[in-house]
Amino acid sequence: MKKNTKGFTLIELLAVIVILAIIALIATPIVLNLIDKARKGAAESSAYAYINAAEKAAVVTLMDNTGINLNQASCAVSASGKTLICSGGSISEGSSVSFDLDIKGDLPTGESDKIIFDASGAVSSADLTINNYSVTVDANGKASVKGGE
Repeated sequence: MKKNTKGFTLIELLAVIVILAIIALIATPIVLNLIDKARKGAAESSAYAYINAAEKAAVVTLMDNTGINLNQASCAVSASGKTLICSGGSISEGSSVSFDLDIKGDLPTGESDKIIFDASGAVSSADLTINNYSVTVDANGKASVKGGE
């Protein structure tokens, strides 16, 4: 009687499956960590783009209205994320200045998002929520990203 030697035994197949499972257990946390880092980086980049758009819009607003000074003005982000409403600081009490931002991409979605300008019209600090990440930018332009899903 001839012995059939074609194919793999059940033990060989189980050994391969166990090895693949071990590799998957090792690789999954690494891949998930990379995805989280990429999302944080995207939120940080979106915050910088939003701040640049706010600074450009502030300069245009200041050029058009020479009597306005945004020094220490606190600017709230509208619900749509495309408009800043600034008050306080050197803006006369009871009034506000708003300007539209020309920006595409991920916009802030938090209810307490704000940007504060300095005397030159540059952003001195910002607290924004983008894609469930809280991005805080300090006066030196350094961002810190917290949170996530």
